[in-house]
Amino acid sequence: MIHEIKDINPKTWLRPFQKTSTFYLLKMGLFYHGLGLILMYAGSFFAKSVISDYEIPQFPVSIILAISSGLLEESIFFGMPYYMTGNPLILLGTGIVWSASHLFSSGIFSVETLAYGGFLLTIPHIFFSIRTWISNKGWFAILFHSAWNFIFLILYCMWGLRQCSILNDTYDILNFIMAISAGVIVYLAYSSKKKHVNRFLYLIPVGIIFISILILFSNNVIF
Repeated sequence: MIHEIKDINPKTWLRPFQKTSTFYLLKMGLFYHGLGLILMYAGSFFAKSVISDYEIPQFPVSIILAISSGLLEESIFFGMPYYMTGNPLILLGTGIVWSASHLFSSGIFSVETLAYGGFLLTIPHIFFSIRTWISNKGWFAILFHSAWNFIFLILYCMWGLRQCSILNDTYDILNFIMAISAGVIVYLAYSSKKKHVNRFLYLIPVGIIFISILILFSNNVIF
């Protein structure tokens, strides 16, 4: 219990976890995301109270999108910066960018439609991901992120808060492709720490991501 007490102390939130067993990381993940849920519901309630005509943004999320987003977001905003720099402050910066992007998840940029709750939900996750990656357990951050997205999407669908589907549109397919490609880049970066990896191998997943982004823009898909 001493380790848990030390790890929930905000002074340690940019340091590796005291322990890195799967069960311990699961407990820490639930702690940070439980804190995120409190912030989300409190923030949404506050937004409804002070912003007239405010409605919590609703947008279609498929099972494929929910799962692949965990891999894509962890790889781009935490995995790649970690293997490039190893500096938790850099990861904090990229994590803030990732968190702030959730404000605009509906694709509509106005005070009445910003996803304040979603933004607040992600803030504790920033520190969980940072600490998991610098504890050399990035794979757990990816699995936890994807599983969290999947479980809550299913629960929301069961409660009638969202419409469930396995796959919605081209965006979901491209998101899945980019997620796999980003994961490959992170794996190559991880492997390069142990053995020589031909840098030209990076061109394949990078090229796939670039082409996917071009297709998204050509289809007028809003990120």
